[in-house]
Amino acid sequence: MIEAKPGEGPGAATTAGMRKRSRAPILHGLPTKLLYAEDDNDLRDMVAGAFRDAGFDVTAVSSAERAIEELAAAHYDIIVTDYNLDAANGAWLLETASKKGHLHRTAVLVLTSERNPAGVSDYQLLRKPIDFNVLLTKISDAVGQLVPDSSMATHGAARPAELELVLYVTGTSQDSQKALRNLHRALKPFDETRIQLAVVDVSKGGDDAWYQGLEDDRVIVTPTLVKKTPGPKTWIVGTLSPIEAVEQMLVSVLGEPERD
Repeated sequence: MIEAKPGEGPGAATTAGMRKRSRAPILHGLPTKLLYAEDDNDLRDMVAGAFRDAGFDVTAVSSAERAIEELAAAHYDIIVTDYNLDAANGAWLLETASKKGHLHRTAVLVLTSERNPAGVSDYQLLRKPIDFNVLLTKISDAVGQLVPDSSMATHGAARPAELELVLYVTGTSQDSQKALRNLHRALKPFDETRIQLAVVDVSKGGDDAWYQGLEDDRVIVTPTLVKKTPGPKTWIVGTLSPIEAVEQMLVSVLGEPERD
């Protein structure tokens, strides 16, 4: 975490780790909620854990039928499913989910070792085995269209708020998407009505005022999180991993969140 005194350049600050239990997420418009379907228990646990480490809010299921139940109960931003599932396969899952209207604004990726899997030609198909970092990149590409199509997407409280944050990102780059997910995790325990967050995609550009805002926040690289108010202005550069630096900044302004 880098903190600047008024009128001075950024300087170093320390971080402190803390664990928190999740409540309602604040980043309602950002794609972090992932449903993973895989019938192999060991593989499912391993990959789901890797997704969680990457910052996703993961629900892992063992069958297409269980996936449909989850989709009926809640909206998911991303579905990653194996094609060959016990009983009904991935094609049945997606066909059924589509008919029920569960795939609106949902990115779908299908993993398979089949040479010509039937019924999934309308979805992103990835051949197994696949490098996990490549998989994350493919997910970032797929969810790019889920991010609000605006140079600045605003979430949380209507102004004025106790804490004003701006996260500067570059399109759907893997690091920017990871920063979004990590910020989502850090903000979960806090009351969203106390926070004003803007997400700025610098690849889209804007008018003179937009560029002046970028200059005022002294953003050099993306992703960068800026705490604008209360002062002094604070910067955290990179994927926000580990998230303890963000958590410390939030606690310094808002205090410890309520525990469930």
